[in-house]
Amino acid sequence: MRVRAPVASFRRPLDHNYQRTLPMPPPTTLKGIAGAALGLSDRELWAPESPMRGLKISVWMDAKPGRARDLWTVLKIKNARIEARSPYFRELLFFTRYTLLYGGDAALLQKLKRAFRDPAYPLSLGREDELLLVEEVQLDEAKPGEPRLQGTLVVGDVRQMSNLRPILREGSVFEPPVVETLPLAFTVDAKGIRHPEPPVPVSFLPLGVEWELSGLSAWWWKDRAWVWIEKI
Repeated sequence: MRVRAPVASFRRPLDHNYQRTLPMPPPTTLKGIAGAALGLSDRELWAPESPMRGLKISVWMDAKPGRARDLWTVLKIKNARIEARSPYFRELLFFTRYTLLYGGDAALLQKLKRAFRDPAYPLSLGREDELLLVEEVQLDEAKPGEPRLQGTLVVGDVRQMSNLRPILREGSVFEPPVVETLPLAFTVDAKGIRHPEPPVPVSFLPLGVEWELSGLSAWWWKDRAWVWIEKI
């Protein structure tokens, strides 16, 4: 599914006063978008028996977004009065373009295709007011191929992978990958509170330079490759 949004942000989990953004939607956001399209509640989406548990996900960055910092002020209210003001910076991405990739059971993918074209709930990239526009939804078959990746996600810390090799070409601009420890799923308790499952390192490979990661099972579609993010 090709999407775009004028503004998006994906806050790093431990950031507070300075909220950096990840360059692409993380795994739980990708599943959350699918769940919102289908009209699933948090409890239904993350239930152990949910069909979404087996859904494979990934993403491509289709264009490098613009970046900016926005200054916000949090008002702390106590006894109907403003007790304190707390400023913080939030990084924003502008004019984002992504291809969201979903794989799995054919019947579920057909259902998702219909849902993405007519979603039950509004779809967003990050906060609920950062709405996305669906440009195209396609259902097709991918083919296995060489693990040459750019502008996508990989589970694991690529900085510690000895099989990583950047493919440098004339004019390439090298940008280091972003690595963050993130959950791949949540559990929801009896009170409806969401808890992250044990987080794992996830690497966000930038656009501009291809990275060869020998040993990974990569898939290709329309001249680009990715690896599936699955629950591990």
